[in-house]
Amino acid sequence: MAIIRWLQRRLHVRRDSLSVNTELWASLTPKLQWLSSRGPAMDPKLSVVFVNYNSTDSLVRALASLEHTRGDVGVEVIVVDNGSDDQASLRMACGNAGARLVELGRNLGYGAAANRGARLARARYLAVANPDVEFLPEAVSALVRFLDEYEHAGVVGPRLEYPDGTFHPSARRLPRLRYVLAGRRSLLSRIWPGYPQARKFLYLGAEDTREPVKVEAVVGTFMVFRHQAFDEVGGFDERFFMFAEDVDICRRLGRNWGVYFLPQARVVHAVGASRRRAQRLSEFHRLRSHRLFFIDGAGYGRRILLDLLFVAYTAALFAAQTIGIQEYEHSWRQGKRRLQATESRK
Repeated sequence: MAIIRWLQRRLHVRRDSLSVNTELWASLTPKLQWLSSRGPAMDPKLSVVFVNYNSTDSLVRALASLEHTRGDVGVEVIVVDNGSDDQASLRMACGNAGARLVELGRNLGYGAAANRGARLARARYLAVANPDVEFLPEAVSALVRFLDEYEHAGVVGPRLEYPDGTFHPSARRLPRLRYVLAGRRSLLSRIWPGYPQARKFLYLGAEDTREPVKVEAVVGTFMVFRHQAFDEVGGFDERFFMFAEDVDICRRLGRNWGVYFLPQARVVHAVGASRRRAQRLSEFHRLRSHRLFFIDGAGYGRRILLDLLFVAYTAALFAAQTIGIQEYEHSWRQGKRRLQATESRK
């Protein structure tokens, strides 16, 4: 109540000199009592940076779930916007959630936006998040507790799930050419669920363990860094506009810090909710970023070979899209099924 008494004294002085009426004080008192009940201001333990681009509806749900599930962890929220069209609704959403909004005015890319938010973050731990997530109970506190206990851990990622509860591969090995057909969206992985290279590349089976799993990389949907480790490696490499910035930073962190997957912490991810609106452009950036990852440190001859391979792969993908073979996402299929079910009930 000290804050109330201090402000009351201040208001009385102003009332004597400036005739401030008592109705003002009466209207302020309930708000000040609520503020006083929050306790003394303290630095947060976790800073969460959301990178947003035309995803306000998803962001609102993410912010609400974070507030409801963070437990007693002190959290500050920073939203970095990459030049979205819906600025008015975005400002309202951030204001309602008590989040700090950073408006970049144009799309700098995922890693560059995350770095801008990280520079403002005050907490010991730094999380970088997509807006199309929903935090399940105990997820945030479990990840923070893990970093408290494992001091050599530089970053940790949760178990990701699709909106229908199905497991979403949440960790991976660093990309290598032998894994080119082993990715989450690979046609071979989809028609052959037991494909050995896919199981190895995606750490399939690790999601059922009850212990933290040391991995080469975690998926960038929601990554919780030790802020010190993030700063030591210089944050995200801003050459990666989108995609592969997560495996790149994990590769650099893994040289001196541990990279972990924590299956007990669960986060729902509506994969590609914003990306679906621009699939071809999105796929171009995915291939461009993976090319950057592979040629980093490569000699001239290897660069030429990799460029030829990526040109051929890109042409094949775009040709497939032309004849109707579209990019696959589990959550898109679920959304299509829900839409069909709704229409059938009409």
